[in-house]
Amino acid sequence: MIYATAYAIAAVAYLLMSLVLLAMGWRRLQTRLLVLATALHGAWALGAGLFGGTGGRLFTEISFTAHYTAWILFFAFLFPPPRSGFPRVAMLVAPLLLLGKATAPFLVGIGPQSFARIVMVTDLGSIVLFLLIALAAWQSAGESERWSLKFLAFPLGALGIYDLFLYTQGFAFPVVGADFFQVRGPLNLIAFPLIAIAAWRYKPWRLELRVSRQVALYSLALMGLGLYLVLVAAVALLLRRFPAADIVPLQIGLLFTALLLFAFLVTSGTVRARMRLFLARHFYERKYDYAHEWRRFMHTLAIEAEAAPLENRIIRACADLLEVPGGALWLRDDTGMHLAAVWNHRPRALDVGEDDLACLWSEDGRPRCLHGERLAASAFGADADAWMVVPLAHESTLVGCLVLTRPRVRQEIDIEDEELVLLVARQCASFLAEKGATAALEEARQFARFNRQYAFVAHDLKNIISQLSMMMKNFDRHAGNPAFQKDMIETVRHAVTRMEGLLDRMARLAAGQGAPDAPEIVTLDDFLRAELADRAGGDSTPVAYHVTPDCTDLAVRLVPDRLRAVIDHLLANAREAAGPEGTLAVRLARNGRHAIIDVIDDGPGMSEDFIRERLFTPFRSTKARGLGVGAYQCREFAREMGGELEVISSPGSGTTMRLRLPAFEADREQGNGRT
Repeated sequence: MIYATAYAIAAVAYLLMSLVLLAMGWRRLQTRLLVLATALHGAWALGAGLFGGTGGRLFTEISFTAHYTAWILFFAFLFPPPRSGFPRVAMLVAPLLLLGKATAPFLVGIGPQSFARIVMVTDLGSIVLFLLIALAAWQSAGESERWSLKFLAFPLGALGIYDLFLYTQGFAFPVVGADFFQVRGPLNLIAFPLIAIAAWRYKPWRLELRVSRQVALYSLALMGLGLYLVLVAAVALLLRRFPAADIVPLQIGLLFTALLLFAFLVTSGTVRARMRLFLARHFYERKYDYAHEWRRFMHTLAIEAEAAPLENRIIRACADLLEVPGGALWLRDDTGMHLAAVWNHRPRALDVGEDDLACLWSEDGRPRCLHGERLAASAFGADADAWMVVPLAHESTLVGCLVLTRPRVRQEIDIEDEELVLLVARQCASFLAEKGATAALEEARQFARFNRQYAFVAHDLKNIISQLSMMMKNFDRHAGNPAFQKDMIETVRHAVTRMEGLLDRMARLAAGQGAPDAPEIVTLDDFLRAELADRAGGDSTPVAYHVTPDCTDLAVRLVPDRLRAVIDHLLANAREAAGPEGTLAVRLARNGRHAIIDVIDDGPGMSEDFIRERLFTPFRSTKARGLGVGAYQCREFAREMGGELEVISSPGSGTTMRLRLPAFEADREQGNGRT
């Protein structure tokens, strides 16, 4: 009683809605189709309620297929003319299914069982076709159209999926419970308010839908899936003619075979290529959806940066355009063409010279692809698996070429294929040129870093040589002095240690490891006293050392060798500026969070112009054998340690070289404050 009441209410609701819509705008074709669909929907609900949900009467059977046919036509006419592809197929196939079902009872000699099979096959076909056209309309609609279409597509799609479930169960099992069919009455009644909302929102029921190639491809795949299910269902019906003992094993074998074949078809690149070629030839004026192809190309080339090297991604991105399973990339350099990357291909050894590359350019100087007879006549024709050669031209320079293997589906290359491939080839050549320029720039930077460090090393070697040369000058006068002998041994040992460190630094730099010396906590007072003690004695100008009382424990965190090199150079320059009769002083003080080391001499001083324009300029020296990198090196080292090197000088008043470094206590307090 509940089911019959639900069917009756649903029938009245759908029939009333058809009358209201007819009164609102019957002159519009889309409104008339909606009126037809809702009227037939109500007629089927009325027949199912009166004659039984199992469809035991001819009226119920015909109205069931008729209402699905009307909905198919409604959704197909949502696509604006000229309709092509799947909407046109749906408009042709749906009436044929209805005609076949309507004429089946009048065929001579047809029995009840044969009629039942025709009913199930036509119903299943109409349900699958309806779901496909509804899905295509939803995918093709824009955001504004979906605002209303969802109230129509979702409830009708849910009803279609439930009917598909019922009929597939009918193929699998001999008897399906009547309750499963009767419950369709309440379900259609539940869906009615949503359909009414959609009917109210849509005016005048015409969407600016465009069937994209992806929607057409998916729709064609779903249509093939529906036909595949119908075929499997037909085979399942034939299995019932076998003995009862053999039905279960045969059904299991059929299910296993169907699933296995379905997996192969879904994952087959050849099947996908054939479907795309079929759509391009028969449904569209142009072969490619250029926006989609460009997005896919850029996704492969630019976004999948970590998946594979650039060269392999270029092969795959270009091969996917033509459904080619593999290829090889040849790049050009000063020595000729060499193989850079391969993808699913083992290319033959090719002897391609500069003269052989002329065939990749047309007479008007534009790049062109090689295929067919042009490919066979070129040097690339030695590779029997080659199907097309695509030049990679950046501006007017040939960067390389791409050799593509034969496609999955036999096809002829036309002007549209060649133009698209040449377009993406130019983009690929730009990526390769950019990669080459980046590599060359990095190499130049590496050489620049090496050359700068070499200049620093050369300057340090010059200082070591000057120190040893001074020792050799004093050797004749002080050779018998035990104190001189001790200083000489220490000086030689110190020079050897420094030269070994310089060689180690150059080796690490050449290996691209930089300077991994670990910083240490250095107490400046102890460090400066030790350095000045090592340099005392002989004819060296004596150095006065001053330290403020609060700086005896002042520490900094840095690489000791860097600080030692800076102090050595500043002292050497101060000695040279002050002369044998001059005075030198080193003073350690503190200014807030910084340690201050002043190296002071009473030499002639420097002008502001010299300090600003020449002192810290590399390779400009006032000395006969100088390299002009000492002051620049000291300032760079000071900055690497987090400090700065400042100059306080004027003509006739001496010079103070002030090295400012962050104190370790201040740095630790700042770190604790941040945490």
